Amino acid sequence: MGYTCMFTFLHSSKVRTRSGWRAARPLATVILVAGLGVPAPGQVITYEGNVFPEEQGWERRPPGAPHGERWLEDGWLIQSLAEPAQDYYRFNIGGMTSLVGRFFVEWRAMTDNPEWLIYEWQVPAVVSAAGQGASLYHTVMTESAAVLSRDITIPWVVVSFSVDEPHTYRIEVTPDEYIWYVDGIVADSGIPEGRYPDPNAFVIWGASLTYEGAPPATTAWDFVRLGRIPDDASGDYDSNGAETLFDLYFFDDCLTKDGPGIFGGPGNDAGPGCRFADFDTDGDVDLLDFAEFQNLFNGQ
Repeated sequence: MGYTCMFTFLHSSKVRTRSGWRAARPLATVILVAGLGVPAPGQVITYEGNVFPEEQGWERRPPGAPHGERWLEDGWLIQSLAEPAQDYYRFNIGGMTSLVGRFFVEWRAMTDNPEWLIYEWQVPAVVSAAGQGASLYHTVMTESAAVLSRDITIPWVVVSFSVDEPHTYRIEVTPDEYIWYVDGIVADSGIPEGRYPDPNAFVIWGASLTYEGAPPATTAWDFVRLGRIPDDASGDYDSNGAETLFDLYFFDDCLTKDGPGIFGGPGNDAGPGCRFADFDTDGDVDLLDFAEFQNLFNGQ
């Protein structure tokens, strides 16, 4: 069975309650989550909403600026901005050369920022994989649409979606192609302008309220994950050559988690972030895949 985590979006024309979904996890995996969010022994960095990001190596920005309110609730980080504020979290990845050619960033979030802010060049809720090179992958989210911006000379790509539920976003960058997924569906793809990450690359995410006339808003984050795309059917989420408890946490996500863009269990397309867990390459993650993972699991 799954459970529903409830939190209230305080700042809107009326108080509304919104829901995010997390499937129940095995006890061992629930215990493991407390240790996640710092760079893994392998090639990934994860934030799972269980503590504040700066406690796990993310730099809170901008320094000294008003950040607004925030709290943790049922495995989500909630940002509530009622007055002008900026609350971002940054991780430098320029030195992680193993990510070049197989980079991904994936996150799950929801916000009640209105869509019209996009067209005023505002960034009410954003995840940006950036640097000083030619490539930029900048996603701005509102309650009913998201936009991918890669360069001021390249047209935006706007995707509309349903309100009142979280959405899962993923960007993959290889030498020949970038792909932007929204809820497991390809929203945009093409040829990268340059290699990514570059030596000055970083990932930054968060929320802001800076535009005159913008209403107070709340943004909720389930997770932010980035790193090297794991090999398909490997069970090795962090690409460190061993199947461990760390990998089990993410395998379990693919097996049981329920919600837009992540559908675990037999017959459900588990999405692009779960190809590493699909041992029999049939498009879903089920107990047959778990049996194969057990065969490789080293117990650590």
